[in-house]
Amino acid sequence: MRSFLLIAILFILASCSVANETPQAEALTPRELSAAIGQATLASESVSFALTLSGRPVPLDTSGLMQLNRMQGDLLRPDGVVATLRVILGASAVADLRTISFAGRQYLTNPLTRQWMCLDPAMTFDPAILFAPDQGIEYLLQEGFTDVALVGTEELDGREHYHLRGTLDAAQLQTISLGLLGRDAVSAELWADSTTMQLTRLVLVDGEVESEDATTWTLTFSDYGKTVDVRAPMVCE
Repeated sequence: MRSFLLIAILFILASCSVANETPQAEALTPRELSAAIGQATLASESVSFALTLSGRPVPLDTSGLMQLNRMQGDLLRPDGVVATLRVILGASAVADLRTISFAGRQYLTNPLTRQWMCLDPAMTFDPAILFAPDQGIEYLLQEGFTDVALVGTEELDGREHYHLRGTLDAAQLQTISLGLLGRDAVSAELWADSTTMQLTRLVLVDGEVESEDATTWTLTFSDYGKTVDVRAPMVCE
């Protein structure tokens, strides 16, 4: 009986020791909390994402005739993405373009023929780079998020979330968005599940907040760990 009690006490002490070694989210500074959110989000194998833009238009080409309106797709790490981009052509025409990123290559459907094309590197915006582990959104939450403040905790979809506010490095955002994002200082607000620490929503304002010259990028994340199948089209072999 004494042996049993001794073992139980040692087990309890060991558990307390482990708990003390692992910092609770409430004990983290806002900057540390942001880094933990970036790490938890990056650790996910797959996720669905949606991007919507509002405010000043974002041109996808130098002529400005093709503007990005929204994007929705799935990410399979390390660099697989399958997505649909809604673009505005000319004054008002709307087209949905499919894109696939796989093994360092990007493919896009022609807006006229709807046939797959193989794109040259850096020819157009590649969503996979937006989530690249060494420079993407999750990386910036760990290394490029400044003036971070904890706004508080809020309930989204029935779950408690941390709400953080700060500034993301404009130059680094330009690099991962092919210059589409980061014209000016970029203010950021994020919401992350307080249990999983995974990112749920990220709102980026490129330009002065509430200015007519600003563009708001709203990214939402869902279905972490879902099954995603990314395959390269049979082109450009």
